[in-house]
Amino acid sequence: MEPSALTALRERPFVAAIRAATPDDALEAARAVAKGGILHLEITFTVPEAPRVMRALADLPGAVVGCGTALTADQARAALDAGAQFVIAPNTSAAVAKVALDAGVMYCPGAYTTTEIVAARDLGAHLIKVYPVGVAGGPAYIRVIRDPLPDIPLMASGGTTLDNAIPFLAAGAVAIGLGAALADPRLAAAGQFDEITRRARAFVDRYTEWKTTGVAARAHA
Repeated sequence: MEPSALTALRERPFVAAIRAATPDDALEAARAVAKGGILHLEITFTVPEAPRVMRALADLPGAVVGCGTALTADQARAALDAGAQFVIAPNTSAAVAKVALDAGVMYCPGAYTTTEIVAARDLGAHLIKVYPVGVAGGPAYIRVIRDPLPDIPLMASGGTTLDNAIPFLAAGAVAIGLGAALADPRLAAAGQFDEITRRARAFVDRYTEWKTTGVAARAHA
């Protein structure tokens, strides 16, 4: 059965990676992202006391809260204890995979080549984070690897921006991982949470426009 976090992601294809120097900044940045309409909130383990931030977001309406940069099984367990609904990492780890899969939550490890992507899928990954495709390969890379791997869900991540998000989706990615182009840690440190919300709305509006236009174009084809 597909984890609920992935099902929801197919309808709202953005994951906001939250990085900040303090737990309070991370919490406010996550809330600002959600206010702008992006509800998959990835609290990375680069944030001090990351599980505490996850717990604090548990009651945020509509939010799908999970962890990022989960490099060890202990980190994955700590996230799950805090209520994480998904586990994301920049690498593929059999130990982390087992923790996430045993709990029935979405596991999204990082991989890049087709060999790495297939190996991650063989471990049971529900979604593969193709990383850092935003700075190495771009949408054209996703389009090329969709040919031999049409049935493996891919998330474009690492260097994704407002300008390339829709091209990645058009190329075949089912989701986009957003980092500094959305919740830039420097904005959080400066207290510019309204700007984070504005950026989130810009991504949502761009996606809504593309989806609506695409539906209209197919209807008249």
